[in-house]
Amino acid sequence: MSNLREVFAMKDRVNEGSAPILIILEKASMLVCLLIVVAIGLALDLPSWGIGLMFGLSLGPIVFGHYYFIYIRPIKRRQQAKVEE
Repeated sequence: MSNLREVFAMKDRVNEGSAPILIILEKASMLVCLLIVVAIGLALDLPSWGIGLMFGLSLGPIVFGHYYFIYIRPIKRRQQAKVEE
């Protein structure tokens, strides 16, 4: 499991030469996912503290999931390809 410092180091390595629009779309994707979580809480007619709890508990997995698929997984694949060669 990667710690937070390693995630940001990997993010810097992957982002070299990437377009700023992709970074903006990544953040927008996270916000849309969190908006969906809030909408589900509203649809379930949860109290405000329930929606806040649901939002707070889903914040970490959503952000880490995005970072994993966008930054960590490609680097691990490159490292695995180097080991296999």
